[in-house]
Amino acid sequence: MDTLTSRTIQALKALIIEGQLDKGHKLGSLNELSQQFGVSRTVIREAISALRSDGVVEARHGVGVFVHDVPQPEDSSGYDSELTLAPLRQLKTSFMDLLELRMAFEVHAAGLAATRRSWAQESNIWNAARQFEASIDDEAALDHLDFVFHRAIAEATNNGAFIEFFNLMSLQIIPQPAFSKELNPALITPEYIQNTVREHRAICEAISSGNSGEAREAMRAHLNRSHLRYRGFSDGGSSPLSNLAQ
Repeated sequence: MDTLTSRTIQALKALIIEGQLDKGHKLGSLNELSQQFGVSRTVIREAISALRSDGVVEARHGVGVFVHDVPQPEDSSGYDSELTLAPLRQLKTSFMDLLELRMAFEVHAAGLAATRRSWAQESNIWNAARQFEASIDDEAALDHLDFVFHRAIAEATNNGAFIEFFNLMSLQIIPQPAFSKELNPALITPEYIQNTVREHRAICEAISSGNSGEAREAMRAHLNRSHLRYRGFSDGGSSPLSNLAQ
């Protein structure tokens, strides 16, 4: 799909392939790259995240992002990301089971982020939380901003396996659409969204404090509320779960 992010990824790759950014070269700041490519900081973050997943760049804790590997000008491997991810999208398991998987993964990720995050990664987490709060009346934006918030925490673990797992499994473990009032009027209420805002802020504060135990508890409380809410609906006669995961 030809999106602004995909075009930015290709532009960054082109600079590396053409030798303008050699292996070991430090990339510019988010602001510098944003100005260079004429896109927002969010697009730059998404592009760098994708390049990290592909092994093209690497993040060094507290230092910055560097070129890790120079990709080939043409992909001759026949790799097709859609085909690679297809088995994951066909997982035959219940939505509640996926929520439990998400709980185990993201609770531990929050604890790691509290002790390993760089100042830039901490800033990304806070920015995502603030953008979510500022967009509470924009239903279409909330799903994406919630995804960005949780992805920023996974990236702050500075654990390649955690980041790769999140990138591969996020479409399965994070329900979409999760904030549709039209599809789930009994579940997605103003109070529900405000509670999400408060819980995001609590997670941010715990991560910023560097207390891994508090960060884990804040994330556990956040996900557990959703878990219990969804389970309550799934035990009734009119479950919204079919709108959230297939």
